[in-house]
Amino acid sequence: MEKSEIIEENNKRLKNNSAVYNPITGKGSTSVEREWVEIEGFPLTRMNLPVMMTKQEYIAELSEKGVHNFLASRGNRNATHRDIITLWLEFCRERIKYDFEYWAKTMAIISDKGKGRDIPFTLNRPQRIYLKEMERLRQSGLPIDIILCKARQWGGSTLTQIYMLWIQLVHKKNWNSVICGDVEKQSSIVSGILSKVINNYPQWATGGVKISTTPYQGTQKTRVITWSNSRYSLGSSQKPDSLRSEDISMAHLTEVGLWKATAGRKPEDLVQSIFGSIASGPYTVKVMESTAKGVGNFFHRTWMDAVAGRNNFTPVFIPWYSIDLYSKPIPEGHYGDFVDSMNDYEQQLFALGATLEAIAWYRDKRREMPEEWRLFSEFPSTANEAFQSTGRRVFKLSYVKNIREQCVPPAWRGDIVSCDTKENADKCSSRFEPLLPGEKAVENVFNVWLMPEKEQRYRDRYVVTVDVGGVSAKADYSCILVADRLPMLEGGVPEIAACWHGHIEHDKLAWKAVEIAKTYDNALLVIESNTLETEGTEGNNFEYILNEIAGKYSNLYCRTSLNEIKQGRPRRWGFHTNPSTKPMVINFLIKALRDGLYMERCIETTYELDLYEIKENGKEMGAVEGNHDDRVMATAILVWICYNHPLPVKITTEKRSGNKRKIVSEASM
Repeated sequence: MEKSEIIEENNKRLKNNSAVYNPITGKGSTSVEREWVEIEGFPLTRMNLPVMMTKQEYIAELSEKGVHNFLASRGNRNATHRDIITLWLEFCRERIKYDFEYWAKTMAIISDKGKGRDIPFTLNRPQRIYLKEMERLRQSGLPIDIILCKARQWGGSTLTQIYMLWIQLVHKKNWNSVICGDVEKQSSIVSGILSKVINNYPQWATGGVKISTTPYQGTQKTRVITWSNSRYSLGSSQKPDSLRSEDISMAHLTEVGLWKATAGRKPEDLVQSIFGSIASGPYTVKVMESTAKGVGNFFHRTWMDAVAGRNNFTPVFIPWYSIDLYSKPIPEGHYGDFVDSMNDYEQQLFALGATLEAIAWYRDKRREMPEEWRLFSEFPSTANEAFQSTGRRVFKLSYVKNIREQCVPPAWRGDIVSCDTKENADKCSSRFEPLLPGEKAVENVFNVWLMPEKEQRYRDRYVVTVDVGGVSAKADYSCILVADRLPMLEGGVPEIAACWHGHIEHDKLAWKAVEIAKTYDNALLVIESNTLETEGTEGNNFEYILNEIAGKYSNLYCRTSLNEIKQGRPRRWGFHTNPSTKPMVINFLIKALRDGLYMERCIETTYELDLYEIKENGKEMGAVEGNHDDRVMATAILVWICYNHPLPVKITTEKRSGNKRKIVSEASM
């Protein structure tokens, strides 16, 4: 855009942002489709009403006749002021069924944050954007299933809870809800919001009945709304036992990104327990919201699935520049200079929809927070920015973003089943067993994108790498990764073909890797060995296991050079990751991501790439604390091997070399 066009567009945005918003008249209300209606004789004669309300026959009659003629047509030819007010109240009680914004302004009292006073709940701009999504689902008769990625300080959680209360007070009887936060304090804040609205609810809306709440079966954490006999239960992910998830129709799960896994339960288990109690249908609500807390966790995975359409949640994200608080005035006559001074990222912000005033505020904030990742986390412009978690990234955000676009769900999920010990390694043949229908295992599963091709055979077409983890549930995972190198023969790049991931005893892991390598046409098998060679009791026997495998499998990677073998030195099997080789393979992976040197398929690998950082000492690299990097290391070794091993060679005869030893070492590469 030209400078003049930018300034003109900015003036339009400023005008739209500051437009009059009056939920009483309906002016500026955009959450539902509306039309202006005039009803002569009412205290408010001109209103912008929801179209679903104006379709009601009596509304059309009121608009056509006016109040006096309307009452006269019903036998009240001498209507008094009291009669008109009675009709007006009936009209308003009808309106609150269709018009949440009007209901919130006239019925819901909340605390004015930081000002120590109570005010009517008037929706701000971000809340109206969020409400539009909820109302779209409600009016379509769909379950109101939303995952909300929040920026700070715009009241998304407050709107969620008051919207659910609107359903309980206006639309439904016996419509129970659950509110679950990370800690009990969050739930108590929600309880305070609900209590304030209920205690101040006007009696004219209930025909003179004073509504209140009472403890349910003696517990303060579950209360019954007397007006509609609906319950709401409060709890936390850390103490979920207080939650009453039976017979519920709505659930609001807040700050899910903070929920921690415990010894007995993961966040997804609790979420499934609560959401599984809801029979989805019209007016049911499942809202999961949080500020973003890194990638790869349950909240982030659910968000990515929602964006990709792999679940039923509608993703809603509100950027920082939609919040009126984040704006700085630009003096009249200085717009041109400001536009000239905008960098590429600021121009991108304007293209996304930010005003120049918002960008001016952001520029100042950027000086206060020079660490880009922290700025993105606190004030995200996009959902991808929101999930940034570290300022010491090894792999650039743009590199990971590009590789993530290649990822697709696996074509098959199951496991390789065959021998898992040395005794029958020569006798049994492996087979792929898919998961049973409805089975949703997430660990110890073999995800397959490309099955092995048997018709045209190539030596060393496939490469299998193994990153060895621990056995216990809290230990690092083990990862077996397969790449297909055939495209490299025509100038292409290797492609991820399969991935096994989970916890397993080390001897079983080693033999499972053998079976996968055998399945993929006797692939070059590269096992990362140093962890178990140097890690105490878990690794005391692993070098022995590798020697056993070498006696049974002919294509095992050996790091002892041919010259060393000739000199009588023992063969050392496996890839040894050390202060020299680790930077080597990680730096090569950076280059591969930058230059598109391999085809990624596994979305979970990209999450680990996002969480791989340089540690505070500036020397070591690894996953952000509390996360894992097994897929990263398996991928780094895999890609390095793919480009440092001779290209595949077509097998022209069916005669095979059997188990004749072929030494594959660093020297041969």
